[in-house]
Amino acid sequence: MKFKTMMGCLMAILIQGCAERAWNEPLVLANAGAAMHVTDSSNRADDVFVVLAFSGGGTRSAAFAYGILEALRDTKVSIHGHPQRLLDEVDVITSVSGGSYTAAYYGLFGEKLFTDFETAFLKRDVQGELKSLLVNPIALASLASPGVNRSDVAATWLGDNVFQNKSLSDMNSRSGPVIVVNASDINTGMTFSFIQQQFDFLCSKIEDFPVARAVMASSAVPGYFAPIAVRNYNNDCPARRKSWVRDSLEHPDIYNRNYQVARALERYLKPANMPIVRLVDGGITDNLGVRGSMMSPVMHSGNVEDMAGAFSPERLDKVSKVLVVVANAQTYEDYAWSQEGREPSLVGGISASFDSAIGIMNSETIGLARRGFMQWADKVNKRPSRAGIPPVDVRFAALTFDHIRDDNERRQFNAIPTAFALRADQVDEVRALARRLLTESPEYQSFLGSLR
Repeated sequence: MKFKTMMGCLMAILIQGCAERAWNEPLVLANAGAAMHVTDSSNRADDVFVVLAFSGGGTRSAAFAYGILEALRDTKVSIHGHPQRLLDEVDVITSVSGGSYTAAYYGLFGEKLFTDFETAFLKRDVQGELKSLLVNPIALASLASPGVNRSDVAATWLGDNVFQNKSLSDMNSRSGPVIVVNASDINTGMTFSFIQQQFDFLCSKIEDFPVARAVMASSAVPGYFAPIAVRNYNNDCPARRKSWVRDSLEHPDIYNRNYQVARALERYLKPANMPIVRLVDGGITDNLGVRGSMMSPVMHSGNVEDMAGAFSPERLDKVSKVLVVVANAQTYEDYAWSQEGREPSLVGGISASFDSAIGIMNSETIGLARRGFMQWADKVNKRPSRAGIPPVDVRFAALTFDHIRDDNERRQFNAIPTAFALRADQVDEVRALARRLLTESPEYQSFLGSLR
C-alpha cells in the first residue's frame, strides 16, 4: 500500500473507517439460474397480480412512491371473503433512481417504512450530508485509495445511515413482494437489474451485494456521481450460456426485442474485453423501471409468460385480475435561463438535455409497457390449460403530474426540484398528491370494482 493511501486509511480508521468498494462475488453452481420468485404468502391470492413501478426524480419520486404505498396500506379489500389490505397483494415492485430508495427500504424493513423512512430519508437533507461528506478529510482520504470513487463513498454512507448495511439476500429473503432495483449499464446502453438472472451473465452471485450499492447505482446521475462498478468474471460458467440468447443470435432480427437484448448481452460473454461493468442512473435507459426490467427477456429468460418469475405454471392457470401502477414523478420544469433568454450553464445544459431525453422516453415507455402487459395477457389467455378460467383482465394506471387538473397546482408541483433534499411540507404535499391521483384513477377504481 502506498504511503499516502496507508496514512489516509489510518486517519479514517481512527474515526470511522475507510470507504471500500464492495465487489460482487463469483457465481457458485448452486446460485446458477436462480430466478426471482414471489415469496409465498397465505394472504396473497393466486388470481390477483399487482405490480408497482416507481420512477426516478430524487426525493420527489421517493415521496410519490411512499404516498402510493400509504394509499395501498389504507385500502381495505375483500378477496374470496378474506378482508385485507391491498398492499398485501403487491407481488412485484420495480424501481429506478429516487423511487429505488422507497422500494428498497420497504423490501428490507416492511412496515417500518411507515414509521422510520421519513426520518431516515424523506425529510432528511441527504444531498447536503453527502456534499459535506465528499469534501471532508476522511472522505478525501478514502478517495485517495485505489479503486474508490465518490459513489463508493456515498454508498458506504447510505449503507451506514439508511439501509443498515443490509444485502440483497436480506431483501430477497423477506416475505413480501419481489423488489427489482434498476440501473443503466453504460457499457451496453441497457437496463441493468439487480437480480440473479442479470448477474448470471457476469458469472456472479447477488446474495452478498449491498443494497446501498444497488440503490446508489440506480441513482448515480452522470456528472454528479461516478459509476458504480461490478466485476464481469472471466469464468466459463454455464449460467451465462442461456439458450434464448443463443437462439436469438442465430436468428438475427433487428425488430425483435430478444435479439436486441441478446446482442448487448453478448458483450458480457467476452470478459477479457469488458472486465468491469459501469452502472449509472437507471433513468438513462428506462426511467419507469418497466420495459427495461419487467418486459426484458433477461428477467424472464426469454419466456415472457412467467412475468419475471412471478408465475409458476400453476399460477398462470389461475391469474385473472392484474393491476399495474406506474408512479411517474417526472416534472416539466421552466428553466430560469430559458425564461430570461440567456445561455444555460454547462451543468444547466446537460441537465436540460437529460430531462428532455427522459421526458420523451417516459411517454413512449408508458405506451410500450401497457401494450406489453396486454400482449402478455393475450399469451396467458391462450394457454390450453386455462379452459374455464376467466380471461386475464389488466388494469394499467399511469399516474403523472399531468393528471393534476388545476393549472396553478400543476405548476406548483412541476416546480419541485429533482434533488435529494426537499422541505418537509413539499414531501407531505407529494405524498398526498400520490394518494389523490391513485384514488382518482379510473383504471384503479375499475380494478377495485372487479375485486368486489
